[in-house]
Order: sequence, then structure tokens, then C-alpha cells
Amino acid sequence: MFIDKVISAAQGFMPKDPMDPTSSMGALIDREHKAKVLDYVKLGQEAGAVVRCGGDVEGQGAFVEPVILDNVDNSMRVAQEEIFGPVLCVIPFKTEEEAIAIANDSQYGLGAALWSDNINRVHRVAKQLEAGSVWVNNYNEGDMTVPFGGFKMSGNGRDKSIHAIEKFTETKTTWIRLQP
Repeated sequence: MFIDKVISAAQGFMPKDPMDPTSSMGALIDREHKAKVLDYVKLGQEAGAVVRCGGDVEGQGAFVEPVILDNVDNSMRVAQEEIFGPVLCVIPFKTEEEAIAIANDSQYGLGAALWSDNINRVHRVAKQLEAGSVWVNNYNEGDMTVPFGGFKMSGNGRDKSIHAIEKFTETKTTWIRLQP
């Protein structure tokens, strides 16, 4: 099953010193952020989600192993709020239309990801997703200097391009005749 492949991949991303060349992920920003991420995991469990892998890394630092929460309902806080940590919520769906509706049923729209070998489906679904960045068969790749926008309550990135200058300028035209 796809979820088993995702779990296997997640278990390969064990956080450690980011200066270690074999490291695939480092720590969260601080212990307070770590506590917030783990609180979300606990909230998910209390609402009925099941931790399939990951969680707290004991010891110093702000390390959290990638967490996969299964049995998530889209109405749960873990599905509706921005966790900003290594937490994946698994929400089952039956049809493409249902998957799109679930993905768009949020007040946020910073990013989305699709996994498919059907390029027609990729284009069709990506076009309908209300997200500023859509990754296909990868996640969070790219160049942070490339402009991107967030939809809805996620606006990060909109000011990283020439297109943002308009937001910071007032256009004025002055007509002068030099010879009467």
C-alpha cells in the first residue's frame, strides 16, 4: 500500500545534527516549537488519529521524528491548522473530486503535493488546488528566490518578485509642457 511506502520513507528521515553530511533533516527552531508540534500530535490522538510512526526524540535539542497520523478526519485541528512541523495527516478519500474538496477545505493554501504517474491527472488536479505552490512527486523542492504565493490566509512569498513592486508603489503621472 502507498501508506506503507510513505511510512518507510519517513523512517529514513531521522533528525540529527544538520552539519552532519548524512543528515536528512535537522531540529525545529527551538524547544517551544517542538512542544507545540508534539501538542498537535497529542490533539490528533485525542481526536482519534493514530500515530503510525515518529514523534519525540529524547535528549537535547528540538528534534522531532517525522510523524504520520493515520485515521485523520478533515475536521480535526491537525488537518485544519498549520503545524509547521514534520507531521503528515492521512485522510482517506474515494474519488479525485473528493480529494480536491478535502484539500481545498481549509482557510490556508500555502502548499500542496500530489503523487501520480498520470500527467493528465496531475495537470487537472493541480489546476484545481487552492495552493500557492504545488509539488508533484516531491515535496518542498525548489528555489526560495522564485516567487510564489499562498492562497487564502497563507500569503507568504508574494513579495519575492518584480510583480510585488506594484504593492509598494503609488503610480503618478506628471504632464509638463516646456514651451508655451
